[in-house]
Amino acid sequence: MFELTGKTVFITGGGGGIGAGMAQAFAERGARIVLADIELAFAEREAGKLPASAEARAIALDVRDLASWQAASEAVGAIDVLCNNAGISTGFKPLVELSPETFERLMAINVTGVFNGIKTFAPQMIARGSGHIVNTSSMNGLSPFASFAAYSASKFAVLGLSDALRDELSPAGVGVSTLFPGLTRSRMSEADASELTRANMMDPVWLGRAVVRAVEADEPYIVTHPEYRDALADRQARILAAFGEPAQPGYRTGPSATR
Repeated sequence: MFELTGKTVFITGGGGGIGAGMAQAFAERGARIVLADIELAFAEREAGKLPASAEARAIALDVRDLASWQAASEAVGAIDVLCNNAGISTGFKPLVELSPETFERLMAINVTGVFNGIKTFAPQMIARGSGHIVNTSSMNGLSPFASFAAYSASKFAVLGLSDALRDELSPAGVGVSTLFPGLTRSRMSEADASELTRANMMDPVWLGRAVVRAVEADEPYIVTHPEYRDALADRQARILAAFGEPAQPGYRTGPSATR
């Protein structure tokens, strides 16, 4: 079990929503909290809500900028848990209506931002032989929805990156988990949602507590909204049904080919 008491947890997108929920949950376990956000005032506000025992601090961070990450690393020193949580959405908009600039900005924050965090903090975890990384994907990273193509692309990328990274870092004693949130209260989700949808959003602290349990137990996946299970199962069934005979007649590969 990964002991969190006294450990330092670095959370991006910490100025509200899921990031703030993670901060509260890790603080409940006795961790020290660093809330990073491009809007420093939002991160400072959330840090001020945490108990004094959390030794919470807020820093400004542009996840797109590796130099900004380096400055953050120099400011906070060693960390034990990295939560790559910062992300944006384009809202309900068909892919063909997105500008190239909008698409590039979304990928820079949602995907490159995750890479930059790993590039900055994973080496110290590897050298130490301990640590954990949590990357926030989305239910859109498991089951894509119309009008969210770009967002889904970014969140599928986070899943693929995280699965491969978990295999890469496991021998060094570093864990990796992927979070797949559904509808959760945050500035981003509430801006895109109807009044009825907002009323049915999950409180982010409960996602944070699920993240804490996954880090402690080194769980690979964190699913907080089970109502999406059937849609995922249907999609997976359609993918598996596409596996049939090889496209090339007589093609064989792998151990069974020599038997």
